[in-house]
Amino acid sequence: MGIDLADLVGFSPADTASLRELKPLMAGSQEEVINAFYGRILSFPGFKEMIERICARDKIDVGQLVAHINSIQFKHWQHFFDGTPDEAFTSLARKIGTAHERCLLTNDLYVASSAIILENFLGLAVGHHLADTEQAAKLKKAIGGIIHMFFLDLAHAISGYDKAAAQTAFRQASEPLLNAFEHEVTRDLGSMASAAKELDGTTQSIVELNRDNLQRCRDTIASIKSLIASLGELGQVTQQIEGFAAVINDVARKTKLLALNAAIEAARSGEYGRGFSVVANEVKALANEAEGATKQVTRQASEIQAAIEHAIKQVGGSQKLVQAIDEGVVNESRAIEHQSAAVTEISTNLAAVSESARGLRSRFDSVKVA
Repeated sequence: MGIDLADLVGFSPADTASLRELKPLMAGSQEEVINAFYGRILSFPGFKEMIERICARDKIDVGQLVAHINSIQFKHWQHFFDGTPDEAFTSLARKIGTAHERCLLTNDLYVASSAIILENFLGLAVGHHLADTEQAAKLKKAIGGIIHMFFLDLAHAISGYDKAAAQTAFRQASEPLLNAFEHEVTRDLGSMASAAKELDGTTQSIVELNRDNLQRCRDTIASIKSLIASLGELGQVTQQIEGFAAVINDVARKTKLLALNAAIEAARSGEYGRGFSVVANEVKALANEAEGATKQVTRQASEIQAAIEHAIKQVGGSQKLVQAIDEGVVNESRAIEHQSAAVTEISTNLAAVSESARGLRSRFDSVKVA
């Protein structure tokens, strides 16, 4: 906001004079003050563990760490009691704050532990101006009580402020990401759901088509079976025709034999048997004609029988092929039905994910930054 902190706290030239008057005393007492500080904080196991972790991380011992911190702190106190809140003072104060952050010290602990140093400095200031009087002792106690409560209050306030600030920063940083996530995920889920719905429709159409094809295959198999049965019956008829032809052929042979016998008897009879001989010859001619016809019928029946047997073999092969197609269509239908069920499940899951994505903001708003 551009507010000068020195002006805000009311720093004045009189403050500079007062601080410079105390500087020799404070410079001579800074070891005492810093020892009181470490004596207090190291009585808390949490602080001690924190310092040990820092030493392990930076691979130094506690003595080296304390010496390093003291050198910086003493240098800063020289600026402090110069009473000049200039850029050098501000820069060094910020460096000390950064160092404490690297030491894993939270703001509330930093503020609360600072009360130890302030209490010692104010005690030295009171002793400097009032010496060791009863009034000075009462004033030190009063100041100590105010400092303790003030810094306790300030530590709690800063802790709450830090959490709220972290929550605000978290929201500000995350809001664009959340907006982008909601937009992208909702759009992508919508596209995926539409694609899944379209795929499900296509799958259902294929299932229906396969059912029709399956029925056609089964109808074809039934027709082929009926045709095979008809061809079998036709084969039996041709076999009967061949039997009839054999009978006729046998009759013709016997008729020819009788006609021969009749011709012989007619020849023996001379003029009396001439007419009978003519009839015998006609009968023989008819028998020959019948024999020729039966041979032709037998040959044709055999050819028909052979053709029927070949047709039965061909149709039988077609039946096996159609049965194989039928089995393939059945298996494909089962696979497609499984796929359809999977697509339906995917659509359901996408709907659930989409609903979860829409509810993400409410859950996001409930997140608390520790």
